[in-house]
Amino acid sequence: MILLTGATGKTGGELARQLNNADIPFSAIARSRDKAAELLDMEADVVFGDLEDRDFLAAAMAGIEKAVLIMPNVENQLAVEKQFIDVAKETGVQHIVYQSSLESVPGSTNPITGIHVATEEYLKAAGLAWTMIRPGFFMQTFAASAPRIKESGNIVLPLGSATLCATDLRDVAAIMVKVLTEPGHENQSYDITGPELITMEEVAARFSQILGREYKYVDLPLDAFKGALKNAGFNDWRVNAVACELNSIANGSLDHTTETVQQLLGREANSIDKFISDHAELFR
Repeated sequence: MILLTGATGKTGGELARQLNNADIPFSAIARSRDKAAELLDMEADVVFGDLEDRDFLAAAMAGIEKAVLIMPNVENQLAVEKQFIDVAKETGVQHIVYQSSLESVPGSTNPITGIHVATEEYLKAAGLAWTMIRPGFFMQTFAASAPRIKESGNIVLPLGSATLCATDLRDVAAIMVKVLTEPGHENQSYDITGPELITMEEVAARFSQILGREYKYVDLPLDAFKGALKNAGFNDWRVNAVACELNSIANGSLDHTTETVQQLLGREANSIDKFISDHAELFR
């Protein structure tokens, strides 16, 4: 049996949908029924509890062979992820699939990427089979901001003129399905990107071309972006962590593409054009 964490979020939710569509049984952890409506409509075993609760985790992992660890970026993330790995080992889980990130390289000083590096190292030392899933900047970031983009025609981020490898999380989830359902992916790290490098100015131009309306990229100063995050209710740790991550991207941390989607799925990675076309009604 497969256990999913993060199944009420973006990547985990897409993974749950793809597993469900393929009739692959799985169990999923959710904090509450309020966020789990879509999961409850699937043929899934949904268990309600908190990843920080060790006793709950031990019960949730009973009979689990493979577990997917996807967590939001929070201050105590590393401690929670280490505990998850420890409990998985204690309960007989054989294989953990961990969502890290493309920017997470040894020596990183950014809060989020530093956590990913530390968890990768801890998982590799745990004695379990592992697979690291390491995507770049998600195209779905634009979907999360769709109401504002639709209203103003502006795509607002502090990324300057940097090129980045925008990645469709649908590709990421498809690779996770493959890793979970066939042998040969144990102890592998998969760096996942879209098919091209693109600037935010070019992203706005693609929106304009495909949707038939003018869209503009607004390069918001980083301090102003941090203020907007704080006004939205983010705590100081999260504001600083997100700002550090975006500043790293603005300075070229995602300036390369990989062939991982082509190699594993036998097709080209989804392009930004496909993403915009598939989600057109969100932005018009």
